[in-house]
Amino acid sequence: MFTLFRFSLDKWLVRNVIVVALITSQVSYFTRLTPEIGNLTTYIQLFLFVVVLWVLFRVPLFYSIIMNFSGLISSFVTSGIAILLASFAGANSAEIQGNSMLTAAIQLLSALINIAVARLIYTRNWGFDFVPSERRFRVKINGTNAVLLAIIAVVVVLSVVITLIFRNDFDEYVITASLIFLLTIPVFFYFSLRKDNEDAT
Repeated sequence: MFTLFRFSLDKWLVRNVIVVALITSQVSYFTRLTPEIGNLTTYIQLFLFVVVLWVLFRVPLFYSIIMNFSGLISSFVTSGIAILLASFAGANSAEIQGNSMLTAAIQLLSALINIAVARLIYTRNWGFDFVPSERRFRVKINGTNAVLLAIIAVVVVLSVVITLIFRNDFDEYVITASLIFLLTIPVFFYFSLRKDNEDAT
């Protein structure tokens, strides 16, 4: 996420990322212990990440939403790829859910895929420059900004609905959610690139 939006990886950023990762891992653990909200832990973390990026990293709220959404869709797609690879290797959904070692291996594979993508973005000098460094930067919600916000709102609401519908069917949930986010990527990044070009002119 930070690589995509061309944040410089200094010691301050790395330290804060580690602290936030530790805190959110605890949030994830405790929310999953509560059956009523366990299926929604991803979206609870999304909300917390938006607030943390806004407050701790001083990213304007609108841009924090955009950055975290890009992180959300990439994590869903990479997790879907990792689960698909595990399925090709012979693992079924019951084994994935019931085997903590297998779950950890899939999470590790997802992390490695994300790191590889981030490395590719960095070495190719890809990414977007439109995120301002000033937290009080005024944002007008019109044009491309409005389109980006609408895409995020629709996809998040749709994903929550799918989570509730397929909460007892892991396979259907993974396939449907991954497909939605995979289809969202080109549309979202098209408008992100358009915004990048608009802000550059």
